[in-house]
Amino acid sequence: MWYNQLMKNKILIIGNGAKEYALAKKLYETNNEIFITPSSDSLKEFAHCLDIREDNIQELLDFALEQDIDLTIPISETSINSDIVSLFSKNNLAVFAPSKDSVKLIFDKALAKKILYKLRIPTPKFGIFEKQNMAYDYIKNLSTPFVLKTNDSKSAAIFTSYQTAKKTIDLNSFEKGKKIIIEDYIYGTPFSFYTITDGYKALPIGSSITYKHSLEGDGGQLTSGMGACAPNYKLSIDQVYYLMDNVIYPTLDYFEIEGNPYLGILGVNGILTDDGRIFILGWHSFMQDCDAAAVLEVLGEDLPKLFKSCIIGSFSDEIDSICFNKQYSSSLVLTCKNKINTENSIQGLDNLESDTVLSFYPTVRKNKYLEYEADYGPALVLTASAATTSRAVNKMYDEATSIDFKGLYYRKDICSFKY
Repeated sequence: MWYNQLMKNKILIIGNGAKEYALAKKLYETNNEIFITPSSDSLKEFAHCLDIREDNIQELLDFALEQDIDLTIPISETSINSDIVSLFSKNNLAVFAPSKDSVKLIFDKALAKKILYKLRIPTPKFGIFEKQNMAYDYIKNLSTPFVLKTNDSKSAAIFTSYQTAKKTIDLNSFEKGKKIIIEDYIYGTPFSFYTITDGYKALPIGSSITYKHSLEGDGGQLTSGMGACAPNYKLSIDQVYYLMDNVIYPTLDYFEIEGNPYLGILGVNGILTDDGRIFILGWHSFMQDCDAAAVLEVLGEDLPKLFKSCIIGSFSDEIDSICFNKQYSSSLVLTCKNKINTENSIQGLDNLESDTVLSFYPTVRKNKYLEYEADYGPALVLTASAATTSRAVNKMYDEATSIDFKGLYYRKDICSFKY
């Protein structure tokens, strides 16, 4: 026990969404001491929760220095945009995340589309508009369906008519810096593809089929994610090489030429068509809430060691030694679809198998009886793993039947092989 205590890494994670929860729990279970901010009731079960704002980088720096934090992982957009990477690096603290300047490409959806076009990376046909009249003219003769989003949006909407799209455009006031992006809707399999990089070399660490539509059969609107399968069994080895050679490395080269090498997790959000073509919609600065646990379950590497190798410049030496778990995982997002004005405790959590992974959203809180309660919106991600995708899916849905709360909704067709 004394030896294990000495071997612990003290890790600070910034962000409290489902993806941050999944990473924190994974690191905790591999004998690391976890500090995290902002706090949430579910994170308090295994991590030291801090009362420090994500963008209060001076106070975070003081805490990291005082506590001798071995590794800091800023994940939330707020923390990265606060320029925490620059401050921590200047104070010789190990920080695993892209810099504020390099991550602009990912957080600004309009800029991302322009760079995709500039780098000749296949992406759906698009238009970017700062004035309503120009957006109206563009969609008048546009084939349907098409997708509409803003440069700072976390999700998108699909439209099948000019009139409904016009109403949404009217709701966007086009304040300074606001842009509307309109792009063709591409039919196919949505996927995410993740790499880890020191800014120069990159290594694939996982992929997933992601389910963005709110309703079964890919109906309803696009969300931040309703579930996922990992790894993506539809991606061939040749397509993985294609993504590395034609998407990941051109992107890293762009960052380097701009003087902002990208360090961290670099993911892409794409569509794989039935005829094998790949279209890239944008980039991720980390895994998504809906697939983080599934991807991390497949990734069996010592993550702190891998992250630190990117920071200290030994990443190339580590690449050949990286291994992956030979298993498949599937994740399901359980959502509260109604606004509940009364107590809404989550039932059945104690009935889950010990190897079932839960990732909580920060909206889940404990009531006065110390029971977890679901609020409106996504509540938790349930992840199951097995030797095959079908077994993982069956296990996931079996476990989901144990959970109940008012307004519970989840898609019944995640990883149903319809793709």
